[in-house]
Amino acid sequence: MTSSESYLKTLQRFGIKPGLERIRAMMELAQNPHLTFPSVLIGGTNGKGSTVAFLSSVLQATGFKVGVYTSPHLVTYCERIRINGAFIPQERFDGLLGWAKSLAEQVASQTPYGEPTEFETLTAMAFRYFAEEKVDIAVVEVGLGGRWDATNILEPLVSILTVVGLDHTDRLGPDHFTIAQDKLGIARTMRPLVTAEHKFGVLRLIEATCTALNSRFIHVGTNVIWRMHSASEEGTKATFKTWRGDYSVKLGMLGTHQLSNFGCALAAIESLRDSGWEITDDAIIAGAQNAKCQGRLQLVRVGNLRVLLDGAHNPSGAATLARSLRTIFRFQKLFLVIGILKDKDAPGIANKLVPLADKVFVTQPQTERALPAETLAQICQPFGKTVSVQSTVESALKSAMAEAESDDLICVTGSLYVVGEAVALLSSGAQI
Repeated sequence: MTSSESYLKTLQRFGIKPGLERIRAMMELAQNPHLTFPSVLIGGTNGKGSTVAFLSSVLQATGFKVGVYTSPHLVTYCERIRINGAFIPQERFDGLLGWAKSLAEQVASQTPYGEPTEFETLTAMAFRYFAEEKVDIAVVEVGLGGRWDATNILEPLVSILTVVGLDHTDRLGPDHFTIAQDKLGIARTMRPLVTAEHKFGVLRLIEATCTALNSRFIHVGTNVIWRMHSASEEGTKATFKTWRGDYSVKLGMLGTHQLSNFGCALAAIESLRDSGWEITDDAIIAGAQNAKCQGRLQLVRVGNLRVLLDGAHNPSGAATLARSLRTIFRFQKLFLVIGILKDKDAPGIANKLVPLADKVFVTQPQTERALPAETLAQICQPFGKTVSVQSTVESALKSAMAEAESDDLICVTGSLYVVGEAVALLSSGAQI
């Protein structure tokens, strides 16, 4: 573990603290670097990372210098802060962390707001980096919720709320409506708001919020529609229609659920074009195909085996993964490698995925937040599948690969922590 990681992990003890006071204080001390570049802010329960990937890919294909800030990371903190797809260099990351640490200490000692959190510190670093590098635009993913998330100090040109699901109910509220109210904190007066939400009550709330803010309401499914032509392990082909034109695209990221995520990105692009940004149709087509998002239906080939990595960590994400497993992937047997955090709905996730598996390898990632593998095994047992308990992601992955044949599929899922460990193992060249 680097000294940077050690310091950031000490900040984790401060957890998640609602409020923008600390990040605002840090930014004011730094002369507000976050106001020096335009941005698009993307919130929602599922689909945020994929929408970020599509939008930034199109903007990059246009020729813009594009900053991207996402969370969490899979292997290294540097993944979270990128420009045109390149991770922030470790040396630059360490330098910015030293700068942010100094600001955090000033905020802690000179204001009544307390110590900034890990996420607030990383957010300050990202915004300073983007300002120093003079990005043309930043595409930023909300960390948690919306209203009180550190990213919400931005003044985005467009806000995107993908969909609202039941996740983080202990912090955001017990139902879709309450959670939507929090996430709608990213909406801005007289700036477009894009959503792919379809639940009637939540959609009415979003429309009412836009009316109150005099903001243009753009609905993916109404203002942006599509017709799918084919979907397979090679990608999804579809034609999209917006208020500006028609586009025949092939989505590089797998799964039919990516149609609505690309729809959100396309709506944001069209909104930027409406306000004078020069983005070509060719860039839209190239950006759709070139977009990549680690850990979201990411298919990796290891020798003659296929390993599918998907960070589904709530029931709606698991349902999306299950639908993809049923419709676009072909396999003789499915080996499920699954680990879940203890604050997640493990029975809800298992209910969607375990019935599809031929054998389940339950495990736990290396974090104190992990649900013990033995507990997860008990949740999986009633489905009548063979369940193997593995104490580490490495042993679970090795065991699955030892049993799999070339026409089988290994699916690693349940948590981005689990997927991150699998990515590190598969990319290290270690003997799996």
